[in-house]
Amino acid sequence: MPSDWQPGTTRYIEEIFKKDGRIRRTFSMDSPLSNQPAPAAGAFFESFDGWAQLLKAHASAVAGDSSPAPVAADGIALAMAEMAPPSAGPADEIEALAWRPGRRPPMALLHVVDDGRDSGETIRLRDDTLVVGRQTGAVSIPHDPLLAIDHARLDRLPGGGWLLTDLGSADGTWVRVMTAKLRPGTRLQIGGTRLVFGRGADGVAEFAPAGRDDGAAPLPCPAPPFLIGRADAFPGPVEPELPTLLLDDPFVSPIHAEVIAGRSAWRIVNRGLNGLWVRIEAPVRLDAAAQFQCGDQRFVLEPLAANP
Repeated sequence: MPSDWQPGTTRYIEEIFKKDGRIRRTFSMDSPLSNQPAPAAGAFFESFDGWAQLLKAHASAVAGDSSPAPVAADGIALAMAEMAPPSAGPADEIEALAWRPGRRPPMALLHVVDDGRDSGETIRLRDDTLVVGRQTGAVSIPHDPLLAIDHARLDRLPGGGWLLTDLGSADGTWVRVMTAKLRPGTRLQIGGTRLVFGRGADGVAEFAPAGRDDGAAPLPCPAPPFLIGRADAFPGPVEPELPTLLLDDPFVSPIHAEVIAGRSAWRIVNRGLNGLWVRIEAPVRLDAAAQFQCGDQRFVLEPLAANP
């Protein structure tokens, strides 16, 4: 990852409300995307997706912080509650901070997410390196044919954080992001659909199918801003205000992503429940909680905080 990577400036507000006994989830932006500053030159990922914010919210609640925590979908909230340490009571009743080691690097947790859930097996990272693969490594998943024998590696960094590296796998290693630049060759996963961004023979920008969808026709892009959504959601009771590229994929939200024009490049921004994933082309530094995918298996890396 380029050294000039910076956290993103676009913030999403997630609202949860109940209707007909079911949990509904909506997304809104606190300011127009077009007014956001352009990312630093060479920056690729602008921010990772919401697990970091959810973990911070639970840490604040345990510490007695009175600031309101963001509301999460019920499944994610349950998973986060399982990860959070037991509460020590109100802040004025805490005699002292809970002890933490200060002479060795902090530990991290790797959650191997169960299919269709937001939680799963938890592995404690006490070594400096962990390999994920189909046959070897500390985490091996023999029944996933898309995993390479040695697929990806996590390395502890001396100054804190972890480095995620793809080990030359054919299917790649993917990270969940809130927003990313679109450059020729950028590979995305939206729902269960993988696309590669580029330009056709006529010079028009397009999303071409990647991987298992290579036989499908490319999708020419309208001029930004435009949306990406699920085909069977339109026409609906509310028509989108922007042109929409439609994907025939049940894992895609009705409005899943938005593509906007930045000063130097197009950007894509997540607006969907199942997130926006980008294939990494170089090692990526993970300093906060992050999700990544190898083969068809998803993981959550949760670094534990050092001494305050």
